Amino acid sequence: MKSILLINGNDPKALLNSTLYGADAVAYDLHEAVDAADKDAARLLLQEALAFFDFGDSGVFVRVNPLSEGGVEDIAVAGKGKPQAFILPRADAKSLPKADAAVAALEAENDFAPGSVKLIPAVESVAAVENVSALLASCPRIAAVVFNARNFLKDLGVADTGDAMQILHARSKVALACRAAGVPAIDRPWYDAKDRAGFEADARNARALGFTGKLAANGGQVPLINEIFA
Repeated sequence: MKSILLINGNDPKALLNSTLYGADAVAYDLHEAVDAADKDAARLLLQEALAFFDFGDSGVFVRVNPLSEGGVEDIAVAGKGKPQAFILPRADAKSLPKADAAVAALEAENDFAPGSVKLIPAVESVAAVENVSALLASCPRIAAVVFNARNFLKDLGVADTGDAMQILHARSKVALACRAAGVPAIDRPWYDAKDRAGFEADARNARALGFTGKLAANGGQVPLINEIFA
């Protein structure tokens, strides 16, 4: 799994076009991409889209809200469309067992095979980085780990300068722990669509540190991610 394309989970046109870019997986975002007033409608839209749209060979993920902010509802409602995995923001060793229980309930209620729906925790806090090995050991459903540098730096209390040295230690720790656990490590998205050189340098840096893939903030980034992480 080299490329995961982030898609607004409340945009019907984006949903229909999401598999056109050649990403290994698409991740429909119910968290930061959807306003609070639109969460319920977005869950239902995504449930229908997942159930009836042909995604071809692309993996299908849903980025839910934190469990205490609607994530359980995201899993229960959008999950009826049976995504292959849920990306869990602000994950840690305490929240993952709760997410595991919510997914197990989804599987039981909808006659999905036990263990068939996976979890992809997002490591995005200082504590999560420091305890990433415990996070990896806390749940058997983990299919990959995502590193969210933007929120990590915010939690660290520093501005994101774009300098890869800021996150060298955190990236290395996540990549090493994932390698030891046999779990894919997926690097941060690069949001500046105009800075292609910066994006390429960032992707190559992550690959050199042991990451196996990268989130794509837009479809145009997918081909280069696939090339670098091949």
